[in-house]
Amino acid sequence: MNNLIKLVFVLVIFPITLIAQASKQNYKYNIDLLHLSNDEVKVSFTPPTNNLKQGKFVIPKLIPGFYQAMNFGQYVSNLVATDKKGKKITTERLDQNSWIIHDLKHVNKISYQVADGWDSLEKDTHEAKSAGSTFIKDSVFVINYNSLVGYFEELKDIPYQITVTKNKDFYASSALDYKQKNKNTDIVRAKDYRQLVDSPVLYCVPDTTWLKIGHTEVLVSFYNKKERHYSKKIALEIENILKNQQAYLGGSLPVSKYAFLIYYESSNETGFMGDGLEHSQSTVCLYRSGSMNYLPNALNRVASHEFFHIITPLNIHSGEIQHYDFLNPSLSKHLWLYEGMTEYATIHMPIKQKMISLDDFEKSIEEKIKGMKEFDNKLSFTEISKNAMERQDQYMNFYQKGPLLGMCLDIRLRELSGGKTGTQDLMLQLMKKYGAGKYFNDDDLFDEITKMTYPEIRIFFKDFIEGTQPVPLKEYLTKVGFNYDEATGKVSLLSNPDSKQLSLRKAWIGQ
Repeated sequence: MNNLIKLVFVLVIFPITLIAQASKQNYKYNIDLLHLSNDEVKVSFTPPTNNLKQGKFVIPKLIPGFYQAMNFGQYVSNLVATDKKGKKITTERLDQNSWIIHDLKHVNKISYQVADGWDSLEKDTHEAKSAGSTFIKDSVFVINYNSLVGYFEELKDIPYQITVTKNKDFYASSALDYKQKNKNTDIVRAKDYRQLVDSPVLYCVPDTTWLKIGHTEVLVSFYNKKERHYSKKIALEIENILKNQQAYLGGSLPVSKYAFLIYYESSNETGFMGDGLEHSQSTVCLYRSGSMNYLPNALNRVASHEFFHIITPLNIHSGEIQHYDFLNPSLSKHLWLYEGMTEYATIHMPIKQKMISLDDFEKSIEEKIKGMKEFDNKLSFTEISKNAMERQDQYMNFYQKGPLLGMCLDIRLRELSGGKTGTQDLMLQLMKKYGAGKYFNDDDLFDEITKMTYPEIRIFFKDFIEGTQPVPLKEYLTKVGFNYDEATGKVSLLSNPDSKQLSLRKAWIGQ
């Protein structure tokens, strides 16, 4: 009988001990959105249990999706480390984005303050806002955790628990699941730092609409200081796009939950300003204009492009992205894939799904050609990609020349397969091979795609993406019954296409 009691005692105590130990092996953060001081948010956290004499604490210099130094540590001040008795422990700031914390094994709490990354979406500034955060106490918090939360280089790949103190009327819109502890407190968990940074949150009085697209739940959350109950109108626009994307991607969307977080700032100025950043399961869209009439139209293009990023780089990416270094990142040479092919899908999907006319499609191609001519097109795309931080002057060409290369690749695949397969099929095949959690080697991708397709495709990559030969627009558009006037930049239908051209065009764009 005594042995049985002992056995029960062990069975009860052992799991409890495991839970207690597991809870110490995470970052426990507290973020106070209720008691702002000088427009700064108070942040504190308890590090994971460790035996380190010192640790290097990092706030990102750069995050995936941006290719210029953002230096988010610049918004952090008054960093203090203390032990269990409240005694200060020595810290050293190394640079804008990193600190040495001494005697880390005895640190009980680290606290600091964070200023917002932008106060307003001013038209005359060109600095990206979407990766920063804004704090307007009584109205809204657009939070990107790369601005507020850090990690120790010695303690990576560890879960996070974030406790948020907030206005009782505010709702957390995010792809992560926020649990309400009480009316002023939310708790959210992330499996690691990458997932946390990849999951922004919009805190405000809710104006939200949920959509169901196949098996995918889509949250549309909107904020404007004056306009309320506007998310439903936006959701109707987004729903049409996503249903067509679902069909374009073979009948299903490769994500179970997605959130569109839309911040709109009214202005007395004319014109329209927008900024956005894609994430694995969400998109942040920031807009400023004098009229909301621009908004649904602007969202059409942005929502489509950003949502297509669920294919790449979410499901198709290199080791450089899988093991991203937030302080000193090594960049991939495949921005032609991440941005170029994503933008190509954005202009190809509407014509393939019969959402736009041939005239509109021709104009889309012409716009890309015109945009491409503003850049140096004698440079290797893989080299620019690998050195994107140093070649910011050429970066935007991935959105201009990139989709034109995607178009030519699509036409070439259709030609070699007798119209049976194109880039739609290629991307789905790559997604099966390199799904979430997997990655390709940067130097191997072209050869891997060649194995999946045709030997001629390796020559295409060598000539036009690794190499510097001009995009063969006239040759390839002729293959599908279009004429390209190199002098004027105009694209139009051939007056007398032959049956082969008509058949290939039908396979390419469905008409």
